[in-house]
Amino acid sequence: TVFAGAASKPALEQLCSVYRARSGVQVDVTFGGSGAVLTQFSQEQYGDVYIPGSDDFMDKAEAKGAVLKGTRTALIDLVPMICVAKGNPKGIQGLEDLAQNGLRVVIGEPKAVCLGDIAQQMLQAEGLWDKVEPRIVSYAGNCEDVLNTLLLGESDAVIGWDDWPRQYPEKVDGVSLPAEIARPRNIPAAVIKWSKQPEAAKAFIEFLTGEEAQRSFEEHGYTVHRQEP
Repeated sequence: TVFAGAASKPALEQLCSVYRARSGVQVDVTFGGSGAVLTQFSQEQYGDVYIPGSDDFMDKAEAKGAVLKGTRTALIDLVPMICVAKGNPKGIQGLEDLAQNGLRVVIGEPKAVCLGDIAQQMLQAEGLWDKVEPRIVSYAGNCEDVLNTLLLGESDAVIGWDDWPRQYPEKVDGVSLPAEIARPRNIPAAVIKWSKQPEAAKAFIEFLTGEEAQRSFEEHGYTVHRQEP
């Protein structure tokens, strides 16, 4: 049983099917906001693998003692960026442009979704939160929902991930942010503390770091994590 942030959903759903075909092991995944699923499995004391949408929520899981020490493994590298409709019709060039009148901005729900925390932290660090907050028309419950508001024309700009323009090249453009503002993140996996089958959980994580799975991540537009030598 896997609890995962929605940021990895496009590839992870397929990889669970591949893993079942290879090993005969059924993998059931609950997707949601990284903080929401962390709260869920911690309260239920249930599950085998945690795959949050970014490393900061794994930090929180480790601080809570909700995952086993020494099992954390990075799978995918991600960089936050502003994502807009193809052609960038609003001419957005940076975070300060998110404050312009009439703009519809969507971010993830802070404290429940990794992109919510990231968006809020970046805007506060740049002194822009109070200016941009009035333009935020909704707070999405997971990364997938943040993206969907853009794909459905319900937002003009979202703070998302750099893989989205690669996954939807005909619909989404990305506006990169300076490295000092948008530090690189990664999607990690770890064994949940209450797993009754930790070895099987470790085997699944090992599969996700293998050549076949990493190639699948790349095919879905992700940047695979380059493990330290």
